[in-house]
This record gives sequence, structure tokens and C-alpha cells, in this order.
Amino acid sequence: MSNTIKELTLTYDPVNETNTFTSGDVLQGRVFLEVAKEVKINYLYIKCKGDADVSWSEGSGDDEKSYRAHERYFKLKQVFIQDPSKPAKKELNVIITTGETYGNVVRPGRHVFPFSFQLPSGNMPRSYKAFHGSVMYILEVRLGRSWKMDRTVKTEINFVPRIDAGVNLMSPQSAATDKKMKLFTSGSASMRATIDRMGYMQGDVIRVSTSVENSSSRALKLKYKLQQIQGFYAQGYSKHSYKTIFKVVGDPVPTRSKQTVNSDLKIPPNLELTVANSSIIKLEYILKVYLDVPYASDPEIKFPVIILPVGQLLGPQQSSPSFQHNDPYPPPQAAFGPSPPGAAFGPAPGLYPSLYPSPAYPQPANPGAPPPSYTDVYPNQNPTVPGFQPPPSAPSFNPPPYSAMGYPGPSAPQQNPAPSAPEFCSNPSHPPYSQAGGPPGYWPNSANPTNQTEPYPTKPLEEKHA
Repeated sequence: MSNTIKELTLTYDPVNETNTFTSGDVLQGRVFLEVAKEVKINYLYIKCKGDADVSWSEGSGDDEKSYRAHERYFKLKQVFIQDPSKPAKKELNVIITTGETYGNVVRPGRHVFPFSFQLPSGNMPRSYKAFHGSVMYILEVRLGRSWKMDRTVKTEINFVPRIDAGVNLMSPQSAATDKKMKLFTSGSASMRATIDRMGYMQGDVIRVSTSVENSSSRALKLKYKLQQIQGFYAQGYSKHSYKTIFKVVGDPVPTRSKQTVNSDLKIPPNLELTVANSSIIKLEYILKVYLDVPYASDPEIKFPVIILPVGQLLGPQQSSPSFQHNDPYPPPQAAFGPSPPGAAFGPAPGLYPSLYPSPAYPQPANPGAPPPSYTDVYPNQNPTVPGFQPPPSAPSFNPPPYSAMGYPGPSAPQQNPAPSAPEFCSNPSHPPYSQAGGPPGYWPNSANPTNQTEPYPTKPLEEKHA
């Protein structure tokens, strides 16, 4: 960084102990700018955006082909210092949030710019990184001056989708299959399996009840396998990778016999979460229950399994009360399939255009007045300590009287002079924050198909996306 711009950093406030965000949450923080001397800044703004990208190549040499795709979920922008030649309101597909704007001339010293975004509601995929693709949610600050390269600062936020309590993730799943033997084995075998639900948390137990009728000439082993499937999709092509999480072998079922086998299968506590609600990148799990038939294809039953973070499933970590191991024939469930490309997406009711400023950053009654000092808004600098406890909501703010400041802002639309950048005072603190509850909606694709909207825009990665 140049000698004039001594510091450009940003920080945000967590809303929970795990430092994760979900749909509808309010994301608040501050941008710090320190300059050694008076300087003219063309623009200073912060963006919050969510994007997915995939990329892979196949073949080699002249036959090598590359496949890429990009998917954008949202882009929010808050402007601190406006570029007079590029009004922010004219930007395409960008939601501009209101907030205090400042003059282009910044005085020497350290300045702080508070920002606040509310993450849109909708079924966006969780944060995820893989070898051939990623889903990322980023805060990015950009500062521009004449005849100088832009300065940027980025940080990632960890996004976890909100779970819809109305979706039937707790209901049992059942299916059946049979097979007639040929060649080295004669007779037939039939199997019906039930698992206690579809949604599981990391470290949970999958309870499986399987009824096997072995009418063949051989003893058959009952086996279980949990398989992870990564999928990447671009330009009409796809690439998949498979990984076995665990494989369990049960006792043989003797020939000419019937048995009901109950098994508890432990899910690893560090298993990656399911990635859904994206048309270009997915991470899914399939539980296979099958009979090992010598010298023949194995009859198998496949169950989709959704892995959720600890603490986000309904009720205690127990099976549905309606499921009992001694009842292997619960009502069959609706077929499960991948969510369609692009799930319901849109701002929460009342989100735009009057979302900002947030309660922590109210607008002054007189737009031409300078902003309050940092200590007026945040009088305490105690950082968050281990054993995080959310502070109370931000109190109402009554701005004290201020004297006029002599740094007019050429880009300010009002007749009164635009305030200069807010000066930094000693002992600032993390401001109080609040968490806005957005409407649930993590798995509505099959439960409420009438709410579907147009898919997320997908385009080749070659096109520029800032």
C-alpha cells in the first residue's frame, strides 16, 4: 500500500458462537481507513456477494477441453464515497443499500465507516470448496484514486442455509427389491428396508430395519454402504466423483429362511454437510442397503441422506417417534430427487428498498450534518471473549449537536456540504448487533413446488463477474 494510504481493513460482527450466517441475518461491521495526509478518493465502497464457480478439463494436448460455469445468488453494495462519474444506482443487478455518504476529500488520520447488510432470503447453497468448484460468500472493500491502482480487501463469511421446519426430513423412508438367481445360484431373494428418516446431523445414528427372505440356494450377506457423491455441471456436461464414507457387513442370512435385521450405523461427526440448491455444484449422500450375491449382481436399495450441521435439526437427536425397529413396513415415502436448478429466491418481505439504515446506524434528522464520532455510537471496546454471549440489541440513538465541517463533498446530491469521512476515536468497540429472522425455506422444492421462481442465472465463467 502507498505511503498515503496507511491502512485499509474491514471487520464484521459474529451473530452466534459458530460464526455462521444464514438467510435473513443482518451482517454488520466496519471498514477502517487511515491516511497520512489529506487525499482525494474517487470512490470507496463495500460489496457482499454470493457466487458459485465450477471448472475442470478433460483430455490432453489438442484434444483437451475445458468446462466452466458461474452462478450468482446475490450482490449487495454500500457506498461510502461516491464516484461522481459512475452513479451507483445505475449498476445492473446490484442492490444498493442506503447509508451515510461522505465527501471525496479525506483528512489525515484514521477513519471508520460502519456498514450493514441483510442477507436475502432464499434457498442458497452453503459455503463449500472442492477441487473442481466452490460456493463462496465474500465481503469486499474497494478504494479508488486517480492514477492509482484500486485497493481491495476481502474476507469470507461462512453461510449455512436455514432449515425449513415444515419439510418432512424426520419421516421414515422405505423401499423393496427382489432378485431371481441364475447360473451359480438358484432360487430368489427379496428384501425390504426402512431407515428412520432422511435428515441427519453430523455424528448421528442411522437406524435401519431390513426384512430379508432368502429363497435361494446360498447364504446371503446383508451389507450397508454410505456413499458421498460430488457433482459439477457446466455447458451441458457433468463431472462426478465418489467416495465411500463407511461400509458395514452383517451376518449371513441362511438359505430358505426369513429374517428381520436391525442395524445402527454411525455417521462420522466431521462429515461434510450436504450441498444443495445449486444447479452447477452438489454434494450428496446415498445409503445403499444390499445383499451380496456370489457371482451375480447384488440387489440393492438406495436411500438419499441429507447431512445437516449439529443443532439445526428438529427436536432432539432421536428417531421419529413413529418409527419402530419391529415394524419394518411403515407407509412408503414420496420419491426423493435432486432439487431443480435454482430454488425459490428473493428478498425477505419488506427487505428492499427500505431496509437500511439498520437500528445500529440510524440516519440523522439533518442529512447535511456530520456523522457522530465513533465513541458516540460504540462507547466500549471490549472484544468478544471465549464463551461468546450475544449482547443485547442496539439501543436507540439520539445524535448530539455538531458544528459544521469545512470539507464539502462534490458528489453529494444535497445542497448542504457532504460530511467528511468519520474520524476514528480511541477505544472503539464492536457494536451491538441483531439477527433478523428470515423466512425458513431450506428444502421447499418438493413440499411447495408452487413457490418456485426462475433458476439462478448460470453463465460460462469466461464472462466477467465482479
